[in-house]
Amino acid sequence: METDARPRRTPRAALALAGAAVLALALAGCSDDKETMATWTAKGGQEQTKVIAGDIQELIRISGTGDAAKCRQLLDHVKTARAFRKLPDQDAQQSWEETLNRMETAINSCVQNPSGPGAGPKLSEAAEAEKAYRSFLIRIDVLTKTGS
Repeated sequence: METDARPRRTPRAALALAGAAVLALALAGCSDDKETMATWTAKGGQEQTKVIAGDIQELIRISGTGDAAKCRQLLDHVKTARAFRKLPDQDAQQSWEETLNRMETAINSCVQNPSGPGAGPKLSEAAEAEKAYRSFLIRIDVLTKTGS
């Protein structure tokens, strides 16, 4: 019996895009400090989360193939996200930092191993970044549902 060995990227891409949309809606009103969350969202937080979601999908796409120039660009995005103002919710901030840490690990693998067998980020590292991003989205969802 033959199995389909092609990567299943469509569900992951849809998840990232859906997550960015949920996040955009959730951040505007998920805290007692609504002004702070709304400000974070309006002043670039929403854009940061969209960029990182897309970058995670790019890491998955290039895993095992390598593209040092693309990985350096993704690393720049992580640095920009790190420099952006902190989320007002500590747990959400910790999830966000974990996402960025996992991405940086995958990106560093790519930069250090740009060509040859197994070049680029390791799929397992990219998947860990995606998992951390999902945890971030779950925290935002919890904040939205509890109104805290």
